[in-house]
Amino acid sequence: MNRNVWATLLAAVAVIVVLILGFRFLGSPSKQRLVRADYKNVQALASLAQQINSAWDKSEKALPDDLDKINGVVKKDVLTGKPFLYHPKKHSEYELCATFATDSHELPNTNADDPWRHPKGDYCFQLDAAKPVPQAPYNFYD
Repeated sequence: MNRNVWATLLAAVAVIVVLILGFRFLGSPSKQRLVRADYKNVQALASLAQQINSAWDKSEKALPDDLDKINGVVKKDVLTGKPFLYHPKKHSEYELCATFATDSHELPNTNADDPWRHPKGDYCFQLDAAKPVPQAPYNFYD
């Protein structure tokens, strides 16, 4: 074989190796779509929590009974269209729940202290209207 054939084969092998490593590290394009949907859901939940906290502040420290009283924010899963769940607890505590397509603990560069980390499947975030809403992680897809 001549030199050009070896160079072409070596370049092809390098491209294949890079593609395999990329898919292994980042996941397939379909998995990345799921990760992106989960990020959007977390952003929506954080915005919804801000509105709930604001309603609590304006209503003499009473949580809204349901999400129907909250306007101007996304209240459903961007992927499935399933509504987020809201459970008022005692005093200023409440839960916001969603179904996630991925486990954020398995993502590269995930902050271990991120209060918005979630497992795959149904998960409820424990929030308190008397405390500031934790900042949602930066969505590097937008």
